[in-house]
Amino acid sequence: MARGKKKRSALTELGLAARASRTTLSEKLAVLDLYPGQDAVLQVLAESDGMTLRELADRLAVRPPTITKTIARLTAQGHLEKRPSASDARQSHAFLTERGRSAVDAVREAQKSVERLALAGFTPKERKALRRLLVRVQVNLGEAEPEPDEAAEPAPALAEIES
Repeated sequence: MARGKKKRSALTELGLAARASRTTLSEKLAVLDLYPGQDAVLQVLAESDGMTLRELADRLAVRPPTITKTIARLTAQGHLEKRPSASDARQSHAFLTERGRSAVDAVREAQKSVERLALAGFTPKERKALRRLLVRVQVNLGEAEPEPDEAAEPAPALAEIES
């Protein structure tokens, strides 16, 4: 390290890595004519097609106006179809169109491509250790539940990965 340069904290490095991965994914989504955030909506609907907009907002942890705008844009692009609820006239359900289903496959491939790029040169053991350490960070911050196998085999210390 050059003299006079301060070493960044692990949290700073984590934030910078997250930003770099989001930027790279955004570039790949732009080629698909998708905006950041639209990929998450498409993927959730691929798992549970026909969700209400409220359910989507809750599932994605975004505010209802945000999901309404995203759904409107995806509908205009031909990826989704909005249908009124049969039981509650105040609610709408979002359904993937054929174009939307095709976009889900392209989004998944874009995500895999970014992951391959980000983890190039990592051994399988390093990839597994990194994933487990990141889950621990999320658990520590109250954003995730511990994984079942985490108790069985503790994640390596950061020093083990850096060496």
